[in-house]
Amino acid sequence: MVIKRVIAIPKETFFNLPLEKRERIIEAAIDEFSRNDYREAKINEIVRLSSIPKGSFYQYFEDKKDLFKYVIDLLYEKKMEAISNVMNSAVNTSAFQVLRLMAEAAIEMAEENPRLSKIGDRLMADPALMREVFEDYRPSSDGLMEGLVRQGIERGDIAPWVDPSLAARLITAFLLALGDAVRESGYGNLTEEARKKFYSMVDILEKGMRRREQDDRS
Repeated sequence: MVIKRVIAIPKETFFNLPLEKRERIIEAAIDEFSRNDYREAKINEIVRLSSIPKGSFYQYFEDKKDLFKYVIDLLYEKKMEAISNVMNSAVNTSAFQVLRLMAEAAIEMAEENPRLSKIGDRLMADPALMREVFEDYRPSSDGLMEGLVRQGIERGDIAPWVDPSLAARLITAFLLALGDAVRESGYGNLTEEARKKFYSMVDILEKGMRRREQDDRS
């Protein structure tokens, strides 16, 4: 499965930079956005940390929001890559077990990338910015989950009456709730109790959507 960027692409001049310099700028941005809410983050600090002239910043990005969306795009790409890897490696697995594996992959990603996860937290704490950014990703996220639901219906894991589009939105909400639980647990110190809550969420989905004998008789 190919993961595509859906929001932000820096100016061509950014990609013309040596890799080391690009990575230095992105690392500086991740540091600043992970330490501060988007509205408090400073371009001057990103410029200082990356050791570039301030004027050069605007040769690479339109403004702070352009850079922020690019960083969110990197976060989203990592998350979707982890989820896609699970789906590609679990071809003969029930849809609900795939969701459990997705939950574990999301947990591992949050633990391994605490700064990026912190940026995601700060985004979710800003409802207006969250709506602006997340709406750009929703078609991709819902499309991936809708495919999982349709596959589950075809395999007989999910009841035929389940609406794939609505179920996809429900699963996306589940993954957002998963992120809330990870944040509450402090990333690197995720408790077994938190993991149990994640799997309990999948159990709720399974009990609501799984195929039953009466579905075959109707």
